[in-house]
Amino acid sequence: MKIEIGNLYFLILVPLVFAFMIYSFKKYRPWNKNELVVFISRTLIFALLILAFGNITVNLKGRNISTVFLLDVSESIGDFEESGKDFISAALEDMPRGNKSGVVLFGDNSKIDKILNKKKEYKSINESPVVTATNIQEAIESSLSLFERGGSKRIVLITDGEENQGDILKSIPLINEQKIDFKVYKVTGEKGNEVYVDSVKVPDNIAVGEEFSVSIDIKSNYATKAKLSLFSGRTKVGEQEVQIQKGKNSFVFRDKQESGGFKGYRVLIEADDDTNKVNNEFSTFTNVMDKPTILIINGVKGDSKALEEILLNSGANIKKVSPGAAPSSLNELLEYKTIVLNDVHKDDLTNGFMENIEAYVRDYGGGLITFGGEDSYALGGYKDTALENVLPVYMDKRGKNEVPAISINLIIDKSVSMSAEGSGVSKLTLAKEAAMKALENLREVDEISVIAFDDTYDVVVPLQKVGDKEYIKELISGIQIRGGTSIYPALEEGYNIQLESTAKIKHTILLTDGQDGYGYENYLNLLQGFNDNNITLSTVAVGEGANADLLNQLASVGRGRGYYTDIYTDIPRIFAKEVLLSAGTYIINEEFTPKILSNHEILAGVKTSDGIPSLLGYIGTSIKENAVEILSSSHDEPILAAMQYGIGRTVSFTSDINGQWSKNYLAWEYGPQLIKNMVYFTIPKYGEEGYLNISQEGNEAKIEFYNDNISKDAKVKGIYNGENGEEGEFELSQVEPGKFSANIPLNSLGFYNFNIREEENGEVTSSYKGAFALQYSDEYKFNTNAEKLDVVVKETKGSFINKPEEVFQGNLQREYKKINLTNGLLLISMLLFMLDIAYRRLNLDFIRSFKKRKDKSKEEKKIKDNLINKESKISKTITEEKKIIKEKLKEEIKIEEEKEIKKPKINKKKASKEENKKQSLDTSALLKKKNDRKGL
Repeated sequence: MKIEIGNLYFLILVPLVFAFMIYSFKKYRPWNKNELVVFISRTLIFALLILAFGNITVNLKGRNISTVFLLDVSESIGDFEESGKDFISAALEDMPRGNKSGVVLFGDNSKIDKILNKKKEYKSINESPVVTATNIQEAIESSLSLFERGGSKRIVLITDGEENQGDILKSIPLINEQKIDFKVYKVTGEKGNEVYVDSVKVPDNIAVGEEFSVSIDIKSNYATKAKLSLFSGRTKVGEQEVQIQKGKNSFVFRDKQESGGFKGYRVLIEADDDTNKVNNEFSTFTNVMDKPTILIINGVKGDSKALEEILLNSGANIKKVSPGAAPSSLNELLEYKTIVLNDVHKDDLTNGFMENIEAYVRDYGGGLITFGGEDSYALGGYKDTALENVLPVYMDKRGKNEVPAISINLIIDKSVSMSAEGSGVSKLTLAKEAAMKALENLREVDEISVIAFDDTYDVVVPLQKVGDKEYIKELISGIQIRGGTSIYPALEEGYNIQLESTAKIKHTILLTDGQDGYGYENYLNLLQGFNDNNITLSTVAVGEGANADLLNQLASVGRGRGYYTDIYTDIPRIFAKEVLLSAGTYIINEEFTPKILSNHEILAGVKTSDGIPSLLGYIGTSIKENAVEILSSSHDEPILAAMQYGIGRTVSFTSDINGQWSKNYLAWEYGPQLIKNMVYFTIPKYGEEGYLNISQEGNEAKIEFYNDNISKDAKVKGIYNGENGEEGEFELSQVEPGKFSANIPLNSLGFYNFNIREEENGEVTSSYKGAFALQYSDEYKFNTNAEKLDVVVKETKGSFINKPEEVFQGNLQREYKKINLTNGLLLISMLLFMLDIAYRRLNLDFIRSFKKRKDKSKEEKKIKDNLINKESKISKTITEEKKIIKEKLKEEIKIEEEKEIKKPKINKKKASKEENKKQSLDTSALLKKKNDRKGL
């Protein structure tokens, strides 16, 4: 045993306390008992406090052995995980009594799976560290916290030694300093044929149109043929058939980019007999520096020549595509600063465009401008879509311009000829879809009725309010093909149904692909009824078999519109548009001068003091509550409106840009400036004060954002999107002044776009774009670090083991277990102090009380012993007396018997008397004996 004194100078007070005690004892004697007790307790308290402040530690030597198993569960050794658990379990069966053991699992990080205890079992693996890397150094250092102070330590490392994070050599001083018995169970296994992409290098920044190199390094452990492919986004930009040699192989592609923004690159290697495909792809990215690129999407009737000329003269880069070629993924959309939709119908755009346009604007700050025409806004099917969400106008009319109730009657041909298919779908199927589309454009105040006809007719949907749309759709979907074609009876029934309606606007739509025997003259009376009762009629002729001339005449007299189509997929669009056109208020063909309602920045540089030109028409919409209405029509409907949506901006111009309605503006001196301002208002302005850095940690993207000038009340949030569709939102935490950080787990390898924004009071003040490419784990690369294990074992005088029985073999040096007495001494002194207070305040004399209790106990014992002695004597006397009386009785009986023998016989009566007398005599004798006992 060893004793260590931390604060030696405190012990100088010990003799002073004892000297004071002796002095006080002599000076103040004689002492009574209470004073003596208080004096002794105070002396002890001071002595204990001095010893406590002396920081005394007692070192006890013992065999306190703790063993920590470090099990590698990284991807490079993933198949061994269960075997590793079994190895530890088998080793623990031989753990000596009194030993403790723990288990730490590790990959890129470490997690304790079994706390240090004496249990000799390890049944299952419960924790899940990050397995995309191997960091043995971190595992060793984290395991040291498990060991108890003063015990012997052992580490058993179970690994393949292929460390790719940290450096195990840096752990050598720690192992030696703590005298750790270091043992290694090295896992080995044969690897199959392996070819992988080791790295892909592109310049960090390039200019648009600049040709640059894409350098690729391939590593292999065998010679083979392979196909090497390079992709930019979804486009393959290069492919080579290559001969792979064992070792490192280098290849180069050339490429150039025609638009700005972050561009992702992906390299794919496909080799014969390759056993692992995880590492066959590698992604990276470059930033293409360029002026803003503006995407113009023209509808079928759209003409953007004037717009293109204005933007080109302003120095912008533009790209023009058809709706069917619109970007389909978010990453493709992010190549453009802003997007222009020029009289584009929603159905002509790609599904991917409609799915991603809202995120493009809201989350990534992209811009969107829409110009009007007969295929835009409500007529373009924007209602209840992502386009309506992001634009500053509602597609329907609201407020004072709200359309009154409408009654729509649909008359649909279901004759056998309607079974003909176009694009793999029958005409009747498209007609039913068209009826459902028309239904979607109706409100609850509107009415609908549906008639299906062949050579007879059925009222499929009786006249009713548009309430349960799903129920009405079920009725429509039940229409079946049969019979020939007879138009007049169905049209007449439609007329009669509309007479029952109370709606202010009544409109009938007739669709057929055939003809009946009725000529135009047969319809005149019926058409007169339509006109007299303000019921309008539009017709749709489908295909060459329809009587287009008759149908056009019916529509003309019926004050509606006549359509002909041999593109069957147009049918749903025609029906949907007809519902809106029936109100007669969505296409406004009239000349008017817009009113200026706001001095918005879009009007910057545009002189309006002398008035602005007139427009010849527009598409009716209504302004949103959070939008800015800049120009308004004579009907108080928006002509030019702007809005902030998320971190992006949108603008709607409800007139056209091709000159049909806007020719005065295109010829106006300030017209080009106004149109340019509309577009440039939507181009995002990114922050310049902050700095964004994104790096990889395991399967996570580590986001670090720096801005020393950020407001203390600001929050930093972010959003990301991967090329495989993975997306998410997150918030960064402030780790130090001006620095924010977040780790984002990602599931898919490849290229990601990030957008970080500063928010204050719910408003975005700045945003920053970044990119990131998640690579496969380094676990899938060749590793030469396994040799470091040999160095560590040698430098720490450790050993390699081959079986569980060897874990607890060997003699560990005994270690001293340190026990600090400070807390114990303080606790005892506090208890004595409390007893001292109780003794004095409650006037307790513990010694006297103890003596009284002791004396009382002795007295009670003495009395008890006397009573026992007396009882014993009385019992003994009574026993002896009984014995004497019994003997005397026997003798008397014997004498009497002898006398009876000698006496002559007497009669029974006399004998009886004698017997009674004898008994009487005996009783007297007994009474006499009893009286004699009482006298004792």
